[in-house]
Amino acid sequence: MPRFLLILLLLLITTLHATAGTTSYDSAYQQFSQHLQDVRRQHEQLRSNEAELHEQLQALEGSPLLYRVLQQQRLSLPQIENDPFLPDVIAQIRLQQFEVNQALRQARREHRQEPQLEADQQRLQLLLNLLVELQQEQRELLNTSNRLNQVLDERLFWVNSSPPVNSQWFLLLPQRLTQQFQSFSTGALLPTPEQLSSSFWRTLLLMLLAVVLWWLRQHIERHLATCNQQLEGFQAAHQACNLEGNCAPPPPAPWLTPVSLLLTGLLCLPRPLLLLSAASLLSNPDSDLINPAAGLAALALSGFMLLFMHRVLTSARIAELHFAWPETTRQRLLSFVRHLAWVLLPASFILALAEQQTLSLPADVLGVLVLLCSGLALCWLFARLMWQTPPLYNSLLLHWTITGLLILMPLLLVVITAMGYYFAGLKLTSRLLISLYVVVGWVVTETSVYRMILLATERIRHQREQEHQLLVVEASGEELADVKPLPRLEVEQIYQQSMRLARFLLLLGFGGLLWWVWSDLLTAFRYLDTLVLWQYSSGDSLQPISLADFLAATFILGFALFLAANLPGLLEILVLSRLQLQQGSAYAITTLLNYAITATGLVMMLSALGVSWDKLQWLVAALTVGLGFGLQEIFANFVSGLILLFERPVRIGDVVTLGNLSGRVRQIRIRATTITDFDRKDIIVPNKNFITGQLINWSLTDTVTRVIVKVGVAYGSDLDKTREILLAAAEANPRVLEDPKPQVLFLNFGDSTLDHELRIHVKELSDRNPSIDEINRYIDQRFREEGIEIAFRQLDIHLRNSEGVEKLVQTRMG
Repeated sequence: MPRFLLILLLLLITTLHATAGTTSYDSAYQQFSQHLQDVRRQHEQLRSNEAELHEQLQALEGSPLLYRVLQQQRLSLPQIENDPFLPDVIAQIRLQQFEVNQALRQARREHRQEPQLEADQQRLQLLLNLLVELQQEQRELLNTSNRLNQVLDERLFWVNSSPPVNSQWFLLLPQRLTQQFQSFSTGALLPTPEQLSSSFWRTLLLMLLAVVLWWLRQHIERHLATCNQQLEGFQAAHQACNLEGNCAPPPPAPWLTPVSLLLTGLLCLPRPLLLLSAASLLSNPDSDLINPAAGLAALALSGFMLLFMHRVLTSARIAELHFAWPETTRQRLLSFVRHLAWVLLPASFILALAEQQTLSLPADVLGVLVLLCSGLALCWLFARLMWQTPPLYNSLLLHWTITGLLILMPLLLVVITAMGYYFAGLKLTSRLLISLYVVVGWVVTETSVYRMILLATERIRHQREQEHQLLVVEASGEELADVKPLPRLEVEQIYQQSMRLARFLLLLGFGGLLWWVWSDLLTAFRYLDTLVLWQYSSGDSLQPISLADFLAATFILGFALFLAANLPGLLEILVLSRLQLQQGSAYAITTLLNYAITATGLVMMLSALGVSWDKLQWLVAALTVGLGFGLQEIFANFVSGLILLFERPVRIGDVVTLGNLSGRVRQIRIRATTITDFDRKDIIVPNKNFITGQLINWSLTDTVTRVIVKVGVAYGSDLDKTREILLAAAEANPRVLEDPKPQVLFLNFGDSTLDHELRIHVKELSDRNPSIDEINRYIDQRFREEGIEIAFRQLDIHLRNSEGVEKLVQTRMG
């Protein structure tokens, strides 16, 4: 404040021994005393208003007059701020007090009497006590004002500000619309001479800027066309080089896309700037009547966003060239923007006017009608757009989650407004519109940043290829084989790291913007703490569970399930895939992380609902006993699943044999493991069978396995030639490993065969059956060429007593 600054300057220039010092101290003391009385008077008035507010809340609970009473209370609150000069004044007085005390100590050492210094010391102490008391009183006044504002904001958000929309509302709609139009006054449209002079230069500057941009539009369009031609030429040359196999051309500058977006924005600015200049000219903040300045400003902002998106999708060719969006996507978004303009432009203008009618909102039927129609139209537009759009990020869950949010948010506004919470609907609508602008900016900025990173990495790749070609040209014939690119970071690694950093920074920046947009409405939701759903005993007292606690518990559970579904996959992509882990280790880590997140979220949800750990542990103990006796098989499968994840005798992708079942492990869940056999059938096997039964894991430590090919040749065959052919069959097959070496063994004299075994080793399990097939075909062909007979089973029958047999035959025939 000016008088405090004047007093501070007087205290700085006043000397302690001057006769004018007493007058300055007395004057400052009187002024600060008067200010302290004013602050105490304001504080007492605020306390009285607070007590009166609580009485009115109790007396008018559920009454339609409560909204008007709360708005009048809110408008009558004074604007209170801390004095910015008071801490400096206190610091200066403390400094002067220290100097006076030092002078007094020096005088006492010299045995001198200084009555003036002692008087100054007393005056400074009195003034310091007064200022400290004033500072404390100001803090209490500010706290009371903030508390009263918070209560008013909370209750206004949850109080019916207009009649509910029902059949009676529609019957009275024509009459009330006529009354509302008749109540509009044009007196506030014309600014006063003082307001005209204060806004003249701002209005003139906006109009001049719009005229300059309109005059330069052809130059801007030519510059934009040049940027598009550069990018289009690069893309055409790049495609031609890929087809012919030649080296790619140098890419354009990475700043080409941001410059094109900036030029497109400049082309869209003239008309919104003219609307802003009209709003500046008609602004009249001192009038209580409806003023169109706020509506024109909102119309300028929404108009600029629509014009910008329309140019991006059409004449600017940014969506086609820079963003590389498919033609179907571009046409779909263009249709959405064109339909959105019919909803957004009138809604933003009328709702901006409605926000000025704080006391007359119960009579505003035009704003209610516009809010209902625009909300339903947005629901239809978003549903139509998302239904025709392919799954976002190739995830159906994410796509339908975003679709549900886009449809439910405007539908929620319709429901709130129809129930009579028109003030809350206006507040939420303004935040949703700003959030929509932020999301559009997010999409455009994200796509342009990704394009910049792509062009920058392409320039690095092209530069390195040129350097390598230069080294090859300069090298001699003998050194040509030794020429290698310079040892630098891989281009693909640079691209991936830059993309991850850009995603993180964009998420952080736009998340902060959304938080800033919605932060002032967060206090309104504290009112939910007063809505008690039930109570629970904690010691000797009852603790309430409010609606806010229930919503927080629901959010915690939903967020935990979301993290359990997405965080393990994100961790595997960003971290685990870059580590040298054994097969199945990443799956074990992500599965355990999934269990941990789900369990933590469940415990936090129960804690938010009043189920503390001292009660939960008895529940866990009882469940453990019940599982041990009644559900022991399920419990055994659960523990076996944990053993499989920790001990890892079976991993994802392993080929196992369990009894007469063979297949590849696809999933390891809490209760059972899914095995896909070689007929591509999914077989669910309880986890207990893997722990307690005999299991063959073909790929636990090594995928190299031995294959035995059995061959039986006839008696009298050339055994050396047989051995030679079997070894040749193994050596000619590329699937057979050289180490361990193939081995041929003559093991048995059979009934009609000389049994041989060809023992080979293959690297992969998928090579077992193909190698047997190929070796058998080779052996069959070579045996026929060499005349070696593959014996078949023969049986010789010798009859020692033929007479008995003939007699038996005759007896049976007779």
